[in-house]
Amino acid sequence: MQIDIGDIIGFLESNSIVSQLGTIEVDETAVRGVYKIRCNLIPSQYKLQIKWIDTPENFHYSYQLFAELPLLRWDNAPHFPNIETCPHHFHDKNGNVFESPILGEDIKGDLEMIFALISDFLMGDILGYIN
Repeated sequence: MQIDIGDIIGFLESNSIVSQLGTIEVDETAVRGVYKIRCNLIPSQYKLQIKWIDTPENFHYSYQLFAELPLLRWDNAPHFPNIETCPHHFHDKNGNVFESPILGEDIKGDLEMIFALISDFLMGDILGYIN
């Protein structure tokens, strides 16, 4: 998969819940790319960490929302073979693992879906504090 990190950074910076891009690490060679981006979100206690490892054989990804502790994570590590979408799966804040709509085939599409899911989660979290 070809990753245009500049395009991805522009996409992240234009997202309404991203307040700031923090850590950006890029390590590219002729045969692999390793990318790590950490975004500060609104509200400020939330962060999104994005990791991609791109090789000719595989594309590995992990998207993790956290505050003081991990809250949500989507990844494709093949350690849940009984999940129908294996290796793609989702971890909730209680440690449960589910099928994932994120398939690692379209980075921007995946990011759009992740930000929609995070927005829903944050809205529920915020409303939970209000009620």
